[in-house]
Amino acid sequence: MPRSDLSKAFTLLKRLFSLKIVKIITASTIIIAILPLIIFYFLRPKVQPDINYGITFSNKYASELHMDWQQSYLKMLDDLKVKNIRLIAYWDDIEKVKGIYDYTDITWQLNEAEKRNINVIMTIGYKVPRYPECFAPKWWLEDESEQSRNEALYKYISMSVSILKDYNSIKMWQVENEPFFPFGECLDIKKKTLDQEIATVRKLDARPILVQDSGEGGFWFPSYRAGDKLGISMYRKIWYNFWGAFLGNFIYFQYPLAHWSYKIKADLVHVPYQDIIVTELQAEPWGPGINSTLSEEEKNKSMSRTDFIDTLNYAQKAGFKDLYLWGAEWWLWEKEYNNNPYFWDTAKALFN
Repeated sequence: MPRSDLSKAFTLLKRLFSLKIVKIITASTIIIAILPLIIFYFLRPKVQPDINYGITFSNKYASELHMDWQQSYLKMLDDLKVKNIRLIAYWDDIEKVKGIYDYTDITWQLNEAEKRNINVIMTIGYKVPRYPECFAPKWWLEDESEQSRNEALYKYISMSVSILKDYNSIKMWQVENEPFFPFGECLDIKKKTLDQEIATVRKLDARPILVQDSGEGGFWFPSYRAGDKLGISMYRKIWYNFWGAFLGNFIYFQYPLAHWSYKIKADLVHVPYQDIIVTELQAEPWGPGINSTLSEEEKNKSMSRTDFIDTLNYAQKAGFKDLYLWGAEWWLWEKEYNNNPYFWDTAKALFN
């Protein structure tokens, strides 16, 4: 390009950038480009130096794996040596007949936890962990009156807290599980119903209340505002249909979320990071059937040995203080029935 033409080009550019609208567009473009870096710098998570590891235990799931659930539970306490555990009171077992309550299974679990000074998150309600997610008595589901069902639910909540509150091992209550997230074979839980359940617990006991939400798909703030602590799930690879979006076809799917996205989401929705507990950190397969029936190839699609370690590293980098692993019953099944102690032994090293 001739020198005169080059000079003209620079003159035109100079005039162009002297225009106010061009200055505004240029400045806006630069800000938009660097804003994510600024947000990441100030909101990025920091790895916690002393993470509190725990597990969720489901006596129903242990039984579904054809294991003695009591012996399985004791092995988790005495061999894994977990110090933090989330336990579940299953309403359909406790009140099989309306007005007749049997807390034998959950009080046995709490007694064993009490002997070992283990910290317990006590989960109560209609929607609680493990598929199909909701565990109401048959008589309750057959009741067509919403008011009557709610009265029975509140009475069950009141009875549960009254019976269990003397256990010092219980450090907080979890009321319902993902009540605002549409997953499972459940009747919808209305906000006013959840609020009344929580109010019932508060009248009887002063310990903090945790409400669970989906870490990947939930809005978080409504659940957090309902209680004192927010519990979230953290899943990496799942087998799911996403509410019919794939025309009834289930697929394996990996959430495209970076470890730092949880911290940024918490700040954006105004939930203090220190008030969030990862109550369901995926540490078992999620496939087309109960895990004891899946082939090695199928299990490895969502939870291989590499996935197990990668998920732990991912959760640690996410900066949470409390991580409760999901799948301890399956680790034990792998060890005792599939001659594969890898998951059990790896978790054991983590807890010890």
